[in-house]
Amino acid sequence: MKSRRAPLITLAVIVLLFGALWGFNVYRDQMTASFYRHFVPPPVVVATSPVRRLLWRHALKAVGNLEAVETVTLSPELAGKVTRIFFHSGQFVRQGTRLLQLDDAEERATLEALRATAEVDRIQFQRQKELLAQNLTARSAYDLAQAAYRTARAQARSEAAVVAKMSILAPFSGFLGIRLVNLGQYLTPGTAVVSLTRLTPLDVSFRLPEQDFADLHVGQRIVLEVPAYPGHRFAGRIKALDPTVNPTTRLIHALAIVSNRAQRLRPGMFGRVRVLSRRRYRVLAIPRIALSYSLYGDTVWVVSPPKTASDPGQPDATAFPTVREVFIKPGSSRGPWVSIKAGLKPGMVVVSQGQIKLHAGARIRVNNAISLIDAHPGRTHP
Repeated sequence: MKSRRAPLITLAVIVLLFGALWGFNVYRDQMTASFYRHFVPPPVVVATSPVRRLLWRHALKAVGNLEAVETVTLSPELAGKVTRIFFHSGQFVRQGTRLLQLDDAEERATLEALRATAEVDRIQFQRQKELLAQNLTARSAYDLAQAAYRTARAQARSEAAVVAKMSILAPFSGFLGIRLVNLGQYLTPGTAVVSLTRLTPLDVSFRLPEQDFADLHVGQRIVLEVPAYPGHRFAGRIKALDPTVNPTTRLIHALAIVSNRAQRLRPGMFGRVRVLSRRRYRVLAIPRIALSYSLYGDTVWVVSPPKTASDPGQPDATAFPTVREVFIKPGSSRGPWVSIKAGLKPGMVVVSQGQIKLHAGARIRVNNAISLIDAHPGRTHP
């Protein structure tokens, strides 16, 4: 009998074990489903910013090129061999500084001879002058002595000018470029020696459409931004406007000037120019970092106020705000702010930091202490 009951007992135990295991799995799945059904994720910590009404100054935009007010490539006027070089590449020199000397030994010898001749003629002229005062010489002899003296003096001055041209001097103060000649080299007239550029101030050359002519005038403020110094603005003013409009491009050529006292700018750089107009206009603006860009359009996360305890399905009176994604149409930007043409209204609040962790309907906790945006942008912005 015992041998017959053993398989039955074993089978019963196995059935019970499988039943208990199946029951445990069902219970676990029900508890897990119940947990996730009632689970509320913690709120996401974000920074927010209200949609602001700002007063912006109307600006005309263009691309400009920086040009030197004074720049020249120095070259000799006469031929000769380089005997001395007084400068280094990139050196700052002042006006009148001697930069290069050509061999002028022959010219200086000629100059000394002409000066000696002029001195003899001067003495002869002075003697004839004294004799004429005593009526001891003819007037014609006096005139010949005077002409000889003046001729000798003019020849000496001419040769002195030749000697001076054997030296190259800096015509104005500025920075030298790369040296293009060597000691002992024979130079011909017009051979490039080195460039000289004045860096303070600099001109900004740019062009604007003819319809903007009414907003332009000499002395008008501009703001220049160059890729070499992102975020830095250089102030300047328009100093000249071309009196004619290009009939082919219909553009007006304008020339502005920037001080460049720190000498951070260089001729040849290009930059974005904004000409500040007297006209102002109001815009709706949000922080530029609040924008999310995608192929489907630009969006922002708009904050919805928390529901109250009286709302259906909301038992907690201390509920958190939620967010929803809204498509917007951005406009022009000024510094960290961007204008909004459509999609937002005054009084709305948008998420400015922490967007990557959000989804539609996500609860948020506002902590503006982490915000990188100035809470008081002011009424106007250039």
